[in-house]
Amino acid sequence: MLKLNPYLNQIEISIIRKFSEEAKKIVGTVDKPIINLAVGEPDLPQPKIIIDETVKYMQSSPLTYPQLGGVLELRKEIAKYHSEKYSVSVTPEEILVTVGSTEALSTTLNAIIQKGDEVLCGVPIYSGYEPVIKLRGGTLIKIDTEKTGYQLTVELLEENLTDKTRAIVLNYPCNPSGVVLSKKNRDEILEFAKKNNLFLISDEVYSEIVFEKSFNSFLSDEYRENVIVVNSFSKSHSLTGWRIGYLITSKKIRNELLKIHQYTVTSPPIISQYGAIIALKKCQDISENLKIYSERSKVVYDELKKIGLNPIKPEGGIYIFLPLKELGFKDSYDFCLKFLEEEKVVLIPGIAFSMEGFVRISLIQEKTILLEAINRLRRFFKK
Repeated sequence: MLKLNPYLNQIEISIIRKFSEEAKKIVGTVDKPIINLAVGEPDLPQPKIIIDETVKYMQSSPLTYPQLGGVLELRKEIAKYHSEKYSVSVTPEEILVTVGSTEALSTTLNAIIQKGDEVLCGVPIYSGYEPVIKLRGGTLIKIDTEKTGYQLTVELLEENLTDKTRAIVLNYPCNPSGVVLSKKNRDEILEFAKKNNLFLISDEVYSEIVFEKSFNSFLSDEYRENVIVVNSFSKSHSLTGWRIGYLITSKKIRNELLKIHQYTVTSPPIISQYGAIIALKKCQDISENLKIYSERSKVVYDELKKIGLNPIKPEGGIYIFLPLKELGFKDSYDFCLKFLEEEKVVLIPGIAFSMEGFVRISLIQEKTILLEAINRLRRFFKK
């Protein structure tokens, strides 16, 4: 029998995708239609100017292979945006344009992780990291952050540091908790990574969706050799289907990552790259979208509190993470299945984020629909 990578036995299709497929089997009714609050795909429209300008480009330009690593014009715009926003010095030579943030993360982890390596990450954790680490023969060390307000701290990292530790992965604003990392914790973690000669991978795909606090990016001139920042246009500009993202790191590391990128995808489509150029040149102001997400977040949080539940208060992102103990459930998958069957609302079990006893609510519907979902939860709670 032909043999595959033995580490494939350790990974499966994500619970998020599995549960979303399971939900498709449930049929709503006229009085109680399905409300899908599962996958984190923004419902807000893609900016029309991006579509219009990209169509013009397609009609007037040859759709050839793009430049390896990303077209120069796009890399210049990304460098300019981040340099101005975070007061750092970023050059196009430090940027790799990828097929969404997923490929940026995969390319990075494939380059960094060797068999036996350990990667530190705070829980709750986005489900896309661990499978890639396992495929390389590495181990994801999951650190409980509940006692520190769901923020990863140097003290927690020090407790879990071993001679096998190779990297730290962070995701703030966090999917699913919505927590934003403090500047103090950011600064201390940067110094910790440098001191211990670790890679620091910062997944910042929700960096544009922050409500009241300032976002503290890990992008830094002083720590560029340790840090790899990952981002995309999927959440900020609703360009999920365009599959366009990027990473920023030192020129030396970027050129090594380019090798994996080339032999994995060659490049993102030229059409998507042009759309990203328009997004940066003509659609930087996403304040209206931010206002909508902020209002949804506040409404859902307040309504959940009114019925006696205690969600984590989101400071950014497009989710609310809700503990189930007040509802009398410990098994998040069991809860989501029962709630779906009885009330026709699709949520994601917390176990998908390595945190049992929670569920994730995606804020990807209008307020009226979100309120109806909470009403159904209230009814379910009373039972």
